[in-house]
Amino acid sequence: MLARVQDFIYGGANQSEKERARCSCTTDARMLLIAFLTYMSYVMYHAQRIAFAGVASSMTDEAGFTATKLGVMSTGYLFAYAIGQFACGRFADYVRPKRALVWGMFCCALLPVIEGFMGASGCGGEGGCYFTWVFVRILEGFAQATGWTSTVAIMGSWFPQDGRGLIMGLWATNCNVGDIFGLHVTSALLDHAEWYAILWVMASCTAFWAIVNMVFLRSAPPPFSLHWQHEEALPQAAVDQEVAGDSASLGQILCIPGLLQYSFSYMFLKLVNYALFLWLPFYLSKGIGVDKSLASLMSARFDVGFIVGAILAGLASDITSRYAGMPMRSPIVSSFLLISLLPMGVLRFSDDPGVIKWAIFFCGILQGGPADSLTSAVSVDLGKHPSLEGKRATSTVTGVINGTGAVGAAVGQYVVGMLSDRLGWKSVFIFLLVCLASAFALSLFRLCKELADVRAAKGSFDSASYESSEDSESVEQHN
Repeated sequence: MLARVQDFIYGGANQSEKERARCSCTTDARMLLIAFLTYMSYVMYHAQRIAFAGVASSMTDEAGFTATKLGVMSTGYLFAYAIGQFACGRFADYVRPKRALVWGMFCCALLPVIEGFMGASGCGGEGGCYFTWVFVRILEGFAQATGWTSTVAIMGSWFPQDGRGLIMGLWATNCNVGDIFGLHVTSALLDHAEWYAILWVMASCTAFWAIVNMVFLRSAPPPFSLHWQHEEALPQAAVDQEVAGDSASLGQILCIPGLLQYSFSYMFLKLVNYALFLWLPFYLSKGIGVDKSLASLMSARFDVGFIVGAILAGLASDITSRYAGMPMRSPIVSSFLLISLLPMGVLRFSDDPGVIKWAIFFCGILQGGPADSLTSAVSVDLGKHPSLEGKRATSTVTGVINGTGAVGAAVGQYVVGMLSDRLGWKSVFIFLLVCLASAFALSLFRLCKELADVRAAKGSFDSASYESSEDSESVEQHN
């Protein structure tokens, strides 16, 4: 039944071009459907993730959790998420991204249900119950890792290189939209329901969307059902990856040019981003005395800047790639990272709330652009590198980059807390400036390599053009 629904929408692998043309959806409509389904899938992941943070204060008041115990749970969650990025990316390439996504969403829905029953039965932060909570949170972090790797791989299969930066930049705003959706649902229910019931509500949303994906989502288009596949597909890659196709070996993936440089650059960048995401309200209220409600509004500027930065960086990287005739996004990544040192420096040296709110906004733009580029468009570009010979690798590449970043984010939470307690908030921003500078320095390695590749490609093109003109001149002289 599910196969019939998908064949009706997308066309079957064995259908002719004429049969596919009779499908009810046009090519553009199919691509929009894929973008919508994957976008909303990751909205559900992030909404569920932020909902737990939204009920944390209620857990401390009603279930016996302390801030330290919640912090340990968050650290375990982040490390499990980091490890899961590597493992789930590989798993998605092995079993195909759609299957990994659907099973991952069902697991993500199940675990909050268990947490809700634990809360309802009075199992809180005391005694042995606490260790059960830590274990379940670790499992949830691992399950959450299935989302980004799978959805990025599906998007990469459906959208061509030309315009991919802008498309993925727009699409990557699902993280911020998920946070906004989850916080609004949590705040709306918190006064009318128990905190553990909110976990059940978010789990229901995730399970519902997993069922929607089972029916309507397709990992990859049939071979040559999209016009750009004729131009981009290698002969050995001209297979329907929903049905066939091998996954690349881990050795092949780790040898992709630029993968490790981008991964470690993103490690430092994600450390900075998560430090600002999680600590800005606390710093604004405790560090410079801003009212708590105003601190939350000022912190929201970082999310808004993130969305703007993702779109701008995606559009700009499309322009550089079009100019180079090959994927070339490192000039934008490096430029954004370099300029981002300025607003971060303002946060270090200024205590004026009017100045700081704009510095936060520009930090969001200049750090959000590279972050979304590295985990979306760049991941797809590297996952389709010619050295892979058409084998599936996008999920694993996405997992390597995002997993390395998650390790940085997990370590950063401990370092930021320690520095703020011992040396004060000014030392925290010096640390973040050093991390941003490190991310920029690592990005330069890939920038130099891409510039050299473009010069070499243009040089070979010019020499080929010169030789062809010489050949034509000699033919004319001979005649």
